[in-house]
Amino acid sequence: MLNVMPKPLKSQAVESIRNAIIQGVLKNDEMITEKLVKEKFGISRTPFREAIQLLEAQGWVYTVPYTGTYVKPITMTDIDEVFEMRSIIESSIVRFLQERKISIDELKLVMKNMEDRMEDFSDYEFMQEDQAFHYKLYELTNNKRLISVYNQVSDMMLRIGVNVLYKKERRLEVIKEHNDIVKGLENGTGDKEIITHLEKTKKTFISVYENMK
Repeated sequence: MLNVMPKPLKSQAVESIRNAIIQGVLKNDEMITEKLVKEKFGISRTPFREAIQLLEAQGWVYTVPYTGTYVKPITMTDIDEVFEMRSIIESSIVRFLQERKISIDELKLVMKNMEDRMEDFSDYEFMQEDQAFHYKLYELTNNKRLISVYNQVSDMMLRIGVNVLYKKERRLEVIKEHNDIVKGLENGTGDKEIITHLEKTKKTFISVYENMK
């Protein structure tokens, strides 16, 4: 039987705090104290402090001297920059897949899972499935650097996106837009379809962002 090594305490602490921020358990500008984290996640002082240092370097939290550490809010600039980057990269990826006639069977399987289980997913799970669709586009290029780029922004997309996809109407829209991208990949219009999808998603994100402030 294969023995699976447990994650280091620092990694566990980083993951627990980051997931709590993504899922809204820890709110924007909420103070993160050793006591709070120990009560919620059972994280002790040393891994907590190490995790906070890393999370601050990654832009998840900020520290006010002599006061404490707080959850760093997402800004309008963050949203603008991420969607601008994704529009440029993902439209190029779709054109690449179309020109190379790369099989999109795996992408269709992701879509089928989204459609079949839409009613069963929690908000967070549906957002993860939405991300799985976009991640698969990057993965189909077989370009590790592109995949790394997506991984850098995926957590931020989850963080605000989980507040967007709680409405059934938007879930249905996302599935339709994803299907349009799949059809577009087959008929050569996928780059236009993905731009349309990202523009609609950005508008929804902005609406939610304004209500979160």
